[in-house]
Amino acid sequence: MLRSCVLMAVALLALSACGDSDSQSPEEPGHVEPPGDSQPDHRPNVAGTYDVTGTMSIVLNGQTDVSSILDVVRIEAPARNPGRVQIHLGGMDCGAGIRATMTGETTFSVNEGECPLPPEAGCTSSFRINGGSGTHPMNGALQLGLRGQLEVRCGTQSASAPVSIDVSGSRTGQALPDTRAQVLILGADLATTVRQFADDIRP
Repeated sequence: MLRSCVLMAVALLALSACGDSDSQSPEEPGHVEPPGDSQPDHRPNVAGTYDVTGTMSIVLNGQTDVSSILDVVRIEAPARNPGRVQIHLGGMDCGAGIRATMTGETTFSVNEGECPLPPEAGCTSSFRINGGSGTHPMNGALQLGLRGQLEVRCGTQSASAPVSIDVSGSRTGQALPDTRAQVLILGADLATTVRQFADDIRP
């Protein structure tokens, strides 16, 4: 009889222990849910087509040459890459776009990209973007800065120079904030300016 009582007590203790382990739920204090894919998508804040003005500059022989820019910039939010956007520069061929990563609700960091130019006079040229940043504050203008290298190869000879692009503007169809009349009159598009710079550094 005593042995039966002891066995029953042990069984009850085992069941009680199992019940304690099962009773803990995710709602209890101290529980932390693993990170999921429910982060808000802020890409619509920056995606769109923008009329932009600004400058493109190149450093040649220690001197900086600056040209005014008037063009269109398009920013896409690819469906399969949450948190990523792709930047297209006017009529330049940048493949699937210059890759960038959202860093805030209205900000992004430019990763990399390449925009090859059509071959000309036996030479090939390419604008390689290796960094930059952008922001499109609510009720404000897009601000985009790109940094990279313009590379030209003619046969066995090659040359390169650092290039910077700084533009701003509003989505297409909206009035341009801080419009600069001189840029609107004299500015060239990005593709034309890059080709002119490529001619300047041709070996």
